[in-house]
Amino acid sequence: MHYPEISVIIPTYNNGPELFRAVQSLLQQDLVRNSGCQLDIIVVNDASGPVARPFLQELQERYPQVRLISHAVQKGPAAARNTGIRAALGELISFLDADDEWPLNKLSLLLPVLEDPQVDVAGGKIKYLLRNGTPDLHIKYEDDENRLSHVHLGALLVRKRIFEQSFFFDESLRYSEDIDWWLRLKEQQVKIILLEATTLLYHVHGGNMSVHKSIKELQLLKVLHKAAQRRKNNTKMSHIPQLKDYRIRKEDPLISIVLPLYNGKDLVTKSIGSVLDQSYTHWELLVVDDGSTDGGAEFIRGRFPRARIIQQPNAGVAAARNKGINHAGGEIIAFLDQDDEWMPDKLRQQWEVLQQDPYCAFVTCNQYFVCADDIVLPANFSEKLLEEHRGLVPSALLIRKQALLQVHNFDESLDVSSDFDLIRRLRKAGFAEKNVDRLLLRKWYHGANASLNKAVMRREILGLLHRQIKNQ
Repeated sequence: MHYPEISVIIPTYNNGPELFRAVQSLLQQDLVRNSGCQLDIIVVNDASGPVARPFLQELQERYPQVRLISHAVQKGPAAARNTGIRAALGELISFLDADDEWPLNKLSLLLPVLEDPQVDVAGGKIKYLLRNGTPDLHIKYEDDENRLSHVHLGALLVRKRIFEQSFFFDESLRYSEDIDWWLRLKEQQVKIILLEATTLLYHVHGGNMSVHKSIKELQLLKVLHKAAQRRKNNTKMSHIPQLKDYRIRKEDPLISIVLPLYNGKDLVTKSIGSVLDQSYTHWELLVVDDGSTDGGAEFIRGRFPRARIIQQPNAGVAAARNKGINHAGGEIIAFLDQDDEWMPDKLRQQWEVLQQDPYCAFVTCNQYFVCADDIVLPANFSEKLLEEHRGLVPSALLIRKQALLQVHNFDESLDVSSDFDLIRRLRKAGFAEKNVDRLLLRKWYHGANASLNKAVMRREILGLLHRQIKNQ
């Protein structure tokens, strides 16, 4: 493995012996001791008072390899980090607060992630260590190790090149400058990977800058307002991932499958069977009965107990899909029409795309049409549909629920083209998309497919083109 030089920036203001603990946790890294990994340690003294001078002097005497840079006047953590970045010699940059420490295997955990040249930021989880006598923080930890997943610079390892792209810290912010920085990274779709492992030991001692501060004191509302303004000025609503979207090797999320049902009792067995055959098993099936009169809901309830039946008066397929979205417990949504079938790896193949690219909002797949031997194809049916091609229909989609909600789901005023319109609005809003170039969807033509109603389709498509021209 290649071991690039790593610059570690430690801002300090009136810190004492804990500063030595922080530096020692760097020098004791397993890769530093055993593999010759070089650290460029930069301590930025943000105009500490006289009480800190003996500690800073001892730091230089004890650790001559540490570079000490001092501000003449106090400028705050953001400015101290920027000072360190400008002085950094390493190809990679990391941070450490003077009262925290790194676990001794942090570098051996994160450097392999950055072997991928496309990854610019790697990180992990934060483990909280409470000093004896420190009041309880009333935090709900993720596990018995007192760990949390949140934005903390000390848990990360970053390529220096991103700071050359104007990703310095906002020095107007006394607090939450790390969150502001993180939001800007996401808006620019920087590739980030987060591990499940611990990459920072966070010491809680009662004097931490951000502990017990209100949202107003932390300037969080200011940061979020600036982020919203940037996105508004960008005129795009592209997908902004959540922290957990950057995690790899995580458990499969719940996928909510929405199946609209309208007098499809004789068709739906194949569709639901293809759900049951999926290699991806963490799903829920929501069958939205759109006022059927053929007893299909009762048939499904008796034969497929894993399906959850949701009933509504007949309102059309778009309304049925929206009803399913509103009842979905998962953050990832799939759709399946009553006359379609999935291949067994459909959900697994598409989820892997979303997992690997947190900025991708939806994934499609290839499809083809199948019809029974006794069915006569209408004159307007293109035989190209019998060949494998990319599908942009709901049954071919796997989509983040957040993206659906941002474009207000399906347009219920459209009878047969709400799926076409959804893709149009997702693209207009700037959502990133990908396709699994594999045959994962079989669509059955049975003579009563609503989407092949030529007159209605022509009328609605012309209406959508008019909307597009008017930029609606």
